[in-house]
Amino acid sequence: MLSALRVRDLAVLEDVDVALDTGLTVLTGETGAGKSLVVDALSLLSGERSDATLVRGGAERLVVEGSFETDDAAVAAALAAAGLREAGAHGPSEVVVRREVSSAGKGRLFIDGSPAALRTLAEVAPRLLVLYGQAEARELLDPAAPRELLDRFAALGDAAAEVERLHAEYRAREADRGRIAALGKDGPARLEVLEFRIAEIDRAAPAAGEEDSLGREKAALSTVEKRGRLLADAVSALESDEAGALPALTALRRTLVALAEVDAGAGERVAAVDDLIERLSDLAASTSRDLERLEADPARLAEVVERLALLAKLKRKYGGSLEEVLAYREAIGRERDELADLEGALRKAAKASDEAFAAYRAAALDLSAARAAAAPRLGKAVEKQLADLAFLSSSFRVEVTRKGSPDSPLLAGEEPVAFGPHGIDVVSLTFAPNPGEPPRPLAKIASGGELSRVQLAVAAALAQTESAREAKRGSRRGGPVRTFVFDEVDAGVSGATAEAVGRKLRALAAREQVLVVTHLPQVAAAGERHLSVKKVVADGRTRTVVTDLDEKGRVEAIAALLAGASLTEAARKQARQLLAAFEAAQPRG
Repeated sequence: MLSALRVRDLAVLEDVDVALDTGLTVLTGETGAGKSLVVDALSLLSGERSDATLVRGGAERLVVEGSFETDDAAVAAALAAAGLREAGAHGPSEVVVRREVSSAGKGRLFIDGSPAALRTLAEVAPRLLVLYGQAEARELLDPAAPRELLDRFAALGDAAAEVERLHAEYRAREADRGRIAALGKDGPARLEVLEFRIAEIDRAAPAAGEEDSLGREKAALSTVEKRGRLLADAVSALESDEAGALPALTALRRTLVALAEVDAGAGERVAAVDDLIERLSDLAASTSRDLERLEADPARLAEVVERLALLAKLKRKYGGSLEEVLAYREAIGRERDELADLEGALRKAAKASDEAFAAYRAAALDLSAARAAAAPRLGKAVEKQLADLAFLSSSFRVEVTRKGSPDSPLLAGEEPVAFGPHGIDVVSLTFAPNPGEPPRPLAKIASGGELSRVQLAVAAALAQTESAREAKRGSRRGGPVRTFVFDEVDAGVSGATAEAVGRKLRALAAREQVLVVTHLPQVAAAGERHLSVKKVVADGRTRTVVTDLDEKGRVEAIAALLAGASLTEAARKQARQLLAAFEAAQPRG
């Protein structure tokens, strides 16, 4: 769950800190007060793209930080894979997500204080925070949404991912077969070209890293004369009778020995000079040996230069580096072998393609069968939730069909069907909000308000199913793992229907933490906690403050939703009645 939300300089949200808890939290406020900005802040935490226009005027950057408490092993595993957690860590923990967006549009993401990639947030965010709004409700009408919904309901994500992988493998093997078949059209000419290139590379016999060693050898060979001159100078400086260090030290020693005959203390100086003479003698000997071994080799230098030129020519023709040249040689070697035995290569490629297709077909049929079995259960689960939302006799169906394709190699039974990365199924949603009406496609029957309620019903059905499944596995040990945020889910409803929406949100909040932005008093009264969003003006600037209301504040806020700006005692009385009704009648769970 989201335990704390901190926002800095996001438009009029100058400085907002909100501590959150389990259950249902409602956010109310006048139109334009900043409720949508709170949702924008939560959207950033869910991985949405950043927008520099949200940075408060005069500020360098906006900052949104959310602290989540979770015991989800998948979250821990994803963070460990990204190097943000110790591998094998488990149990309840805090995950701190921080987004920064500069006024120049540059965004930064931190997870637990460490820089992180958006792909990591995209992986973990759905297990922490789920946003539902008007835009998300419309996503139910996306052709892919029903399939994704069904797969999530039936826990078929791994199976669907495997089908997608096998389809990609089959397409790759088919591409290989097509490529090899195309070789037959100009096979002899192509084979001649390949043989020439292979021979040219093989004659040169390049080795990885060869250029570096040759470069060092060239540098050494090119400086023989200079190194010889300097070594000779060094030997002269050490041994020359005129100005050499060793003859000078020898003369100094004779003087000190004579001095020691009349001054006993001079003996230490003699010993020190003896040590210097020994060390310089060793230096002179090693330097002389280096000079004697030094020999110019113009022939080898020419050989090295010629070899480097040959390698440079290979790189110009076949790759930017010797490693790329060698990789190219390997690739054209395989192609040459295929051309040399085109018939055998075709058989091999066809076998690989057929095997890949068989694996894909088996997985796609298994996935289709699982989807068909789960579809009625999902329909019934959503219908049950819809009944609680004033759709007392509605019909919600999840239909799994297949699209025929006469030229398709994939047979489902005796029928050739279209197939793709998501399998062979076409999943659709049908809905009849009123009794006696035939179910029709959701996109053609649902109004905006109805679609929002359908969305809530779907969310509640998924949450209930996933909670039961995870409880059965024992993977949900503590409190809520996810936070559900509903923005305008009550659009287009009123009266008893609004109360039904409030009750459903309250029931959902028994399993998950729920935040809802609402304009309806019936929904606001369902909350276990009430946050007021209000604009204030100070020093000529507007900012939004978020206040955690006490019981009296809740009554005033709900009364304002009932009566508008002109609060009356009657409105306050009605607000208290709404609050009391929810507290008395709403079950937890």
